[in-house]
Amino acid sequence: MTLWCGSQRGLASSQVLIAVAWFIFAALSAQGQSSPAAQVADCPTADHQAAATGGEANDPIAAARPEIQRIGRSSFPELVHIDLRVRAFRSQSDYFRTRFSWSRFLLLMRMRYFVDVNPALFQRQAPSDGTCAIVAHELAHVASLSRGNRIRRLGLIRLIFRRYTVKFERGADLEAIHRGYGVGLKAYRNWVYSHIPPDKVQPKLRTYFSPEEITAIQMKLQEQPDLFEYWKRHVPTNLQEIQLAR
Repeated sequence: MTLWCGSQRGLASSQVLIAVAWFIFAALSAQGQSSPAAQVADCPTADHQAAATGGEANDPIAAARPEIQRIGRSSFPELVHIDLRVRAFRSQSDYFRTRFSWSRFLLLMRMRYFVDVNPALFQRQAPSDGTCAIVAHELAHVASLSRGNRIRRLGLIRLIFRRYTVKFERGADLEAIHRGYGVGLKAYRNWVYSHIPPDKVQPKLRTYFSPEEITAIQMKLQEQPDLFEYWKRHVPTNLQEIQLAR
């Protein structure tokens, strides 16, 4: 679609595109391997993480950027040519989130993606393997968002509906589990439930896989690796769907 047009019809089309882009931006703002048995996530130990961050613990960008880059190189090689930046944000209930540049989307420029980091993650001593796993979750979002053309990204407007948000977030969980980050993801979820306001716990449990669900997925994928391809198309939304999958 052409953005710049002198006719009235072209102006109307541009206004529609801008409105859709704002819907996508608002929806995203409201959120945030072959076989898992054959692939083990390359996560740092607590000592390694402390040494890596050193005196940068008060700077979430400096602390998080090297780990995000390392996990990208080791587990998401498809992102090697993606323009990915790291930023800080503040929230009482979220510690990471993924965004893309809506202005570049509108102007048909090369896409730029962001992994936003909450400084409270370091202040509240999140587990190192959990941090590693949730980074993999965010990079799974980037990998998904970067596939296809701009028209495909218009589908993100569906994230204003809860059921699509659940599939979007659980789909990223599934990808992280498949790439070897299931154990760390369970550690992160257990940590995050005790570091967010109590009224936010149930929404988290509905939107993302719980530790119990992650364990069930790991067991199923060990027995039936082909389930991953099925689950990519039909993301399970509760424990029963996971246990009954064939």
